[in-house]
Amino acid sequence: MEEDAATFSARLKHRAHTYGFFTCVLLVISSIIGDAGGPLFSWLWPLLIIGGLLTLFLAVYLRFDAALFRFIASHDDETEGCRAVDDILARMHLRKRPDRTRPLQARMTRTNSLLMKLHLAFAAFLALFAAITAYGLWTG
Repeated sequence: MEEDAATFSARLKHRAHTYGFFTCVLLVISSIIGDAGGPLFSWLWPLLIIGGLLTLFLAVYLRFDAALFRFIASHDDETEGCRAVDDILARMHLRKRPDRTRPLQARMTRTNSLLMKLHLAFAAFLALFAAITAYGLWTG
């Protein structure tokens, strides 16, 4: 069963907001827990910050893609919507105007790989958060 652009956009928006929210909350919690300090904490916490920022960047990028899919869904014809997105991205100087318009399913496949990167970044962030939490509770 193929997903349409509006449903796909809603799913991306939900994931981006969820991962972004939990990343922000866990960053705040890690700074509270990590007040114990110590040598392990001094090199784990910057890694956690970098992982959190990477996760937030991917969530924002995914939210931007969700807006583009929403824009595609606003057109009557899916090909016309894809062409309009290519035009917008070219005018924003984010991408060159392609010779031929990629179909919606190809765009969804590419965005799903971005979603997978977000899942992996968040999993690494959670592992670092667990390590910092365990260390902060163990030494505190």
